[in-house]
Amino acid sequence: MDRIGCSTITFRMLPLEEALGQIAQRGLSTMDLGVISRFCPHIDPLTISDVELGQLAQKLQGLGLRVSSLNAWSLTHLNDADGLETELPFLRASIRAASRLGARVLSVQPGRKVAEGYWPEAADQVAQVLQTLGREAQELGLQLAIEAPHKGTLAERFEDACRMIEMLDPSLVGVVLDSSHVLNAGATIELALKRYGPRVCHVHLRDFRQGSILVTPGDGEVDFHELFTGLARLGYRGEFNLELEYQGYGAEQVATELSRALDYLRKEPSHGQ
Repeated sequence: MDRIGCSTITFRMLPLEEALGQIAQRGLSTMDLGVISRFCPHIDPLTISDVELGQLAQKLQGLGLRVSSLNAWSLTHLNDADGLETELPFLRASIRAASRLGARVLSVQPGRKVAEGYWPEAADQVAQVLQTLGREAQELGLQLAIEAPHKGTLAERFEDACRMIEMLDPSLVGVVLDSSHVLNAGATIELALKRYGPRVCHVHLRDFRQGSILVTPGDGEVDFHELFTGLARLGYRGEFNLELEYQGYGAEQVATELSRALDYLRKEPSHGQ
């Protein structure tokens, strides 16, 4: 089975039904659902009903799609002043939605970037909340995971990402690895896999070139062969979902880039079948 899929964030400019159609048209069977306020609000976890979630699940089944993960963020960070009032209920609602849709993983942010002197306190605050959410997700058969490293967060630099991950119980909180953010953080795929090991529970595919994370796979510096073979050595059995972003691109341009990315990745003999 082909384990390469696509996030609806790739088609965030489209309504959800059209975004799903774009993904299904390419013969993909796995996808991530973008649940990011104002940026990619393909569902609102705070207002969507169980009936509506059931209808969405039926729609996905009809398209031959399964949800790998929900990528959830209210655009407020857990270490913001109003983080516990805004982001925490948003994530709890997203856990419920992810469970109803049969997702494996709920991907969350590791907190807003702060000055080094404030990092330990901020990271501890976020880690404590994530541990609690991890337990709640686990009760519903779901894996909570932080996307680390990630630009603009407490885990922007690779060493900070590692510091944060080490604060978390691996049985409660896993890691979402985004190939572009790894290189942006100053690391390599080989180093990230060595440090993270089996904690990687989901993967976002995107390339990196000359300081930009908005790059189509095959056009940049990411070693995708090392990504696929390294994760295979670790026993990773999850999906690899493309999460493509560009500045000023419309749906037609993005669709072209998605097709190019799929053509490139499927030529890689170790691409995760």
